[in-house]
Amino acid sequence: MTNEINTIEDCLELLAGLKQGPKIQVNSSDVTIMHSIARQVFKGTALTDRQFAVMQEKLQSYKDQFTALGYNFDSAVTSLRQPLRSIDRDKYIKIVSTIEMLGPDGVYESYKENWQWLKIRFPFNKSNIALLSEILSISDYRHIRGTHEHYFPYTEHNLISLLDRFLIKEFKIDQDILDMYNAVKEIETSPQNFLSGIYDLKLKNIRTDLQAHIDNELGQLNNNNLIQFVDRRFRFGLNCVDTKSPVTSIEKIAYRKGTEYHSKPSDESIQEVLTNLWNLKRFPMLVMLDRINAEEQLHEMANYYRDILPHNESSVLFRLEDRDAGFNNLVKDRKLNNWVDSNTKIVYISTDTLPKIIVKGNWRPNTAFAYNSKVDRFVNSYIQFNCDLIVYRELLVSPFRKHSKIYG
Repeated sequence: MTNEINTIEDCLELLAGLKQGPKIQVNSSDVTIMHSIARQVFKGTALTDRQFAVMQEKLQSYKDQFTALGYNFDSAVTSLRQPLRSIDRDKYIKIVSTIEMLGPDGVYESYKENWQWLKIRFPFNKSNIALLSEILSISDYRHIRGTHEHYFPYTEHNLISLLDRFLIKEFKIDQDILDMYNAVKEIETSPQNFLSGIYDLKLKNIRTDLQAHIDNELGQLNNNNLIQFVDRRFRFGLNCVDTKSPVTSIEKIAYRKGTEYHSKPSDESIQEVLTNLWNLKRFPMLVMLDRINAEEQLHEMANYYRDILPHNESSVLFRLEDRDAGFNNLVKDRKLNNWVDSNTKIVYISTDTLPKIIVKGNWRPNTAFAYNSKVDRFVNSYIQFNCDLIVYRELLVSPFRKHSKIYG
């Protein structure tokens, strides 16, 4: 390997020890960047215009060492071994289609064919990569290896996530994206002007027909029934409700994060949870009993409601085999073998069977109560579709429910 120094690449390779010749002493603050670029040119990759400018400036600190060794430093530091490498420094965010993202022959799920995507493009930059990494967990994020392009489904959430981070980074952004961003931010800062919800103890932005339904079910909103409105926010589609850290057991139900509520026997008695459901006016209710403990569970439920709910407003829609006559006799003795109609408050079924009568009939529950979170998939589909509150009364929710595709 020759020790001639004719170009800036020769200077960098000598300085980094990649070229035979005398050793050049390098400041510790320069070692990382200069050795990195030296390895790049040693492998045959040309400098970019910015790298060329930065290296010319940094090498001036070592001019005396090169000159003392007899090298023509001034000539070398302004000369290139190969032409500068062109870099596409475009930084932009735009809207593209699935076809534009993957090309006409790209492989993708057919249902995403008409999707729109937010495409963000920028040359490698550590700070931008760090910002992007904060949101890479978004579902359906795409990156085509070997490019500087990143894709996110065009949703309000993704739009906010991107522009909150990159709006001040001097990206070229489509005007349609900016308009949508500003509209979403306005909703975000002034939800009371746009989104349905409870604001200062008042319902706002509610459709007239829904308002009539709410008034009929709960009456006018006030301090006394506020918790019932909060409890029904999923069913009424209330987007904005003041959140709080629940203290009482009834608040834990009302302020649940989703439609499911886990009632642990170790934390609250059956009387406590049933009282809460009664005070929340949680009827009609579908109760799912597991066959092994059906008699005990029905006895527990029926005893609670015996003095506060007429027996003809409850109905048990299954029976056990003759050897389990205790359950069947309980149904008969408590007069729970009733027709299901619009007046029925509670319907009891088994966890493993969905009766046709409640599928084909007009009766629909808004609450489900189960002693076992592992229920038949048809039963599960039925309660997930109809109920905005599903109570699972067990110590631990079944892992099967958490991980099975049947339950999502």
